[in-house]
Amino acid sequence: MRLDQIEHVIKIAECGSFNKAAKSLYLSQSNLSQSIKSLENEVGKSIFNRTAKGVELTDFGCEFLNHAMATYSQFRLTREFCSSYGKYPTVTFSVACQYMRFAHLLFMQLCEKYSKHHTEFSFLECSFLEIVNNVCSHRAEIGVLIMSQSQKKITQQLLKSRGLSYHPILACPASVTVGKNNPLYSLDRPGVTLDMLDEFPIVMYQDTNFNFSSELEDMKIYKRKNRIIVSDRSTMHEVLVNTDAYSIAAYTNAYKKVEYYDSIRALELLDDRFSVELGWISNLSHPVSEMAMEYIGMIEDLQKSI
Repeated sequence: MRLDQIEHVIKIAECGSFNKAAKSLYLSQSNLSQSIKSLENEVGKSIFNRTAKGVELTDFGCEFLNHAMATYSQFRLTREFCSSYGKYPTVTFSVACQYMRFAHLLFMQLCEKYSKHHTEFSFLECSFLEIVNNVCSHRAEIGVLIMSQSQKKITQQLLKSRGLSYHPILACPASVTVGKNNPLYSLDRPGVTLDMLDEFPIVMYQDTNFNFSSELEDMKIYKRKNRIIVSDRSTMHEVLVNTDAYSIAAYTNAYKKVEYYDSIRALELLDDRFSVELGWISNLSHPVSEMAMEYIGMIEDLQKSI
């Protein structure tokens, strides 16, 4: 079975006639008939019934046509890719990231900047371990993540064992994020202390490398509070907007330049025991592209002190 025979079947079915199909394909009718006869002999079943009005598909032919059209469609896409490769090179970039709004906003800026190019960009928002797995398997070129200073050594050992390189960007304190339903939203100062959080529930990610559960437990917060556990940034946002709950995150310089969210405010957590580091990872077996470095540069520029 050849691809040109599949093309012949599709064209005959479209035209309803061997004669019209042959003209469309720039073939003689005898050559087209011989092609279909050879194909029918190979598969052992008739694809067309010849009638006085033309041709029609057999029951088998209808099923064959469904498969043939899918196969031929993939072939055409492959052929188009081969013919255009080199003429219009595709710009590719993929990043896996934890639940950080500024990283998402910068990615969208990059998409907009290269919107007139042939691009294939992907942004994977996921947990710490999923980021590691995505970069290891090359599903993401780089990963952007937050690690607590207390867990930094063991985290770096894990990354090294997986063939990944870690690049720090910025050390920063933790933040308390609250919505308008929390009285702290209207606070006339930029920071809060632990004792100011006593009466409010805490909302946390399932990702134990991003919810700082070990640090919170050491500071007697993890066990004494009502907890709301979420798995994605959208649900976190909804909880903060609609309740008086708070969350713990990284207080980076990005949120002094980029609005955190509508109706949500980030306040610095005034506690020296809790500090984190923003960084990125890459696979040691693969060089980092210029596009990835441009994205990292955008993050670094955003984090520079005002």
